[in-house]
Parts: sequence; structure tokens; C-alpha cells
Amino acid sequence: MATARIGLGLVGTGRMGAILARAIARRVPGAYLVGVADVDLAAARRLADELGVDTVCASGAELAAHPDVAGVVIAVSSARHLEAVRQAAAAGRDIFCEKPLALTVADTMAAIEAAATAGVRLQVGFMRRFDAAYRRGFGRLARGEIGRPIMVKCLQFDPGPPPPAQADPAVSGGIHVDMGIHEYDLVRWLMSDEVREVHAWGSAIAYPNLAAVGDVDSAVVSLRFAGGATGSVLLARSASAEDVRTEIVGERGTIAIGRRPAPPRSSPTAVGWGTGPLRFEGAYAAEIRAFVRAMSRDEPVAVDGADSLAALRIALAADRSMREGRPIVVADA
Repeated sequence: MATARIGLGLVGTGRMGAILARAIARRVPGAYLVGVADVDLAAARRLADELGVDTVCASGAELAAHPDVAGVVIAVSSARHLEAVRQAAAAGRDIFCEKPLALTVADTMAAIEAAATAGVRLQVGFMRRFDAAYRRGFGRLARGEIGRPIMVKCLQFDPGPPPPAQADPAVSGGIHVDMGIHEYDLVRWLMSDEVREVHAWGSAIAYPNLAAVGDVDSAVVSLRFAGGATGSVLLARSASAEDVRTEIVGERGTIAIGRRPAPPRSSPTAVGWGTGPLRFEGAYAAEIRAFVRAMSRDEPVAVDGADSLAALRIALAADRSMREGRPIVVADA
């Protein structure tokens, strides 16, 4: 007997919301998109029309109350995640929330508590963990192919910055929370260890307009793990194409994940934030499939609020280190 598909509602129809909505509609056979919600009703209707979805709401609370919605996918701006999580939890819906779960430790803990009190699942969108190449690398580490990992290097280069209004740390958390948090989650997962201390530097040379809102366009972060390993994270918003790579050095070898992308045919100045092919298109679909699978099997989610909190603490420590010009112990951030 065929298993009934799970109805999902999407809150937030901007760039990331559209990516996730298309993944649900086209690449998640175990679910279907019941409806979408956004304060910008015109944008919500455009996405709904594209995907053949009938229900369009002006708020997440309205969408979560729809009787066919079993799970809510949240892709509003990071500063509004807590509100959306609380609305979905109050309706008793399982929750998938884009990273970061919130911009502060207190709000992140409040989101986790809201889901726990309601007895609903809460998965956070760290899609790197669902990328096929990263999963192969993690499997090789777990099998001990290179022995104990002693060093990790991650780089994430974007083809351009978000608009300054969106880069504003009050809205996004800044480069470490908005962008680097993917890498901070990755290093915890790959190294099976916690980051104890960070030392970060940053600048706004390529895009000085980011400095006007208190952000930077590039950063370098040194990491020290609780078990003695070390690492680095390099972030930049001025590459000619999206470039995400990781190397893990172990006692008996190295694992490299990702490869340098081919240069775009157009000039770098023609490549902007949110344009071009999606490096992690398959991973976006895979993380939603994992969420739906946990719902259908009544199992815990693979990446939860505790993972989001741990990565956020590293990101906040890196931001503080960059601004104060000194090493920061993660527990003190």
C-alpha cells in the first residue's frame, strides 16, 4: 500500500524560500507543497503560480493552521526565525528552519524550547551534511581511512555579497553567522569534536559598502579544537564563482572534498549574489527528504537545534574575535 505524501507549508518566498519550494515540488516524492506564506503577497503568489500551489497566506501562523500542513519549512530572514518557529510549534507542526535558527544564543534556546514544549521535530538547514561529496568524505573519516584527523581547512567563496540591507548584522548576523556558520557546523561534524577557541580577522576591501552596515566581505578564522586538532575557515564574498572546498588532514593521509569551479564565461562583475547554478541543489532536496523521512517514520531529525546552537556559538566567538582583535574562547562568547 502506498504511503500518503506529507503536506508541507513554506514560510518565506525569497531566494532561499524559492529554492526550498522548488525542491519540495520537484525532488521530494514523499511530500507535497500545500501552500506558501509571505508578508509580500505578490512574491508569494508568483512562486505559488510557478509551482501550481493554490494556498497563499500572509502569515506563517495562518499557513500553519491549514489542516493539510503537517510540517512547516521556514525560510524568512534570520531575524524572524524565532517568531516563525513559535507559530509553527503553537500549531503542533514539525519544523524545518533554515540556518541559523536565530541570531543570538538566547533566541536559539527559545526556539529549541518552543519546539520541545510543543513536542514537535525541529531540523535546521545545514545542507552541507546532505551533500553527496561531503557524505562520502564523512564516511571515509568514520571508517578511519586517514586515522585520527588532526587538521581541517574549509573555504567558502561566494560570487558576490547580499545587498547591504540584508548583510546588516541586525538582519543576518553578519558574515560569520550568515555565511560561516555552514563551515562551523561542518568542522564539528567532520572532526567529531568541538571548537574550543577561535581567532578571526576580517576586512571590507572589495565591497566597502558592507562596512557601512557593520559587516565585512572576507574573513579568516583559526580554530583550536578541544581534542587538540587545529583548523581554519576562509570566507569571501568576492569570488568569480561559488567555491566551497574542505580538506581534512589525518595521521595517515588527507581527504579533499570539493573542487575549484570553472571560471564563468562572463566577467566577475556580472556575477552577483544568488545567481548562477546551485552548488548544493541536490543537498537542498536531500535535507528536505530527510526531514520528511523522519516525520513519516516517527524518528528524530538528523540535524537538530543543539547542532545549530553549537555552530552559532562558534560564529559569535569568531565575530567577537574579529571585532576585538584577539582570540576568543567559544564558551565565553
